[in-house]
Amino acid sequence: MRRWIIPALALVAAVGATRAEEPAKEAPKEAPKVVLQSPDGKKSYDLSKLVAEGPVLVRLTCACSGCDQELAYFQKLQTAYDSKGLKTLAVFREKPEDLGSYVVKKDIKFLWLSDPKGELWKTFDATAMPTNILIDKGGKVVKIVPGCTKDGKNAQVLSAEIAKLLKTDEAKIVEPAAEPKK
Repeated sequence: MRRWIIPALALVAAVGATRAEEPAKEAPKEAPKVVLQSPDGKKSYDLSKLVAEGPVLVRLTCACSGCDQELAYFQKLQTAYDSKGLKTLAVFREKPEDLGSYVVKKDIKFLWLSDPKGELWKTFDATAMPTNILIDKGGKVVKIVPGCTKDGKNAQVLSAEIAKLLKTDEAKIVEPAAEPKK
């Protein structure tokens, strides 16, 4: 058994080194021309038209427990900047028929769509779940924040970027931790 461990580790290291040398696909610098259908299939949403109206926060997500725990911070983020023109678009990997009750249960207040084939993930070369993409009015990708922070730190990072775009005060999405009593 031991004589197989070292060659196996060498193989894993070689594969890892090979992958590290492959050039990473660069995410688009402009909002891609992508049209997604509403969950009922009756309406189309063109991302380039949405960003023509104002900044858009695209949240490539799913209904998993990590994304679920972070959802409240993104609801708060949308509420804080809604009157200033921010649109949040949650794009789920699940099929639309699997999301209806989830969206109702979680009381999602922003636009949500389904992309079960992961076309938008491919377009942005997103490998982390969730991946948050902030796009300014006009279509320039401003910030990509991959991964989940259950404490809301990603939402706070995006709040700072959104405030800059909208030329307004930064909304506090995460309350500062209280100082421990001495």
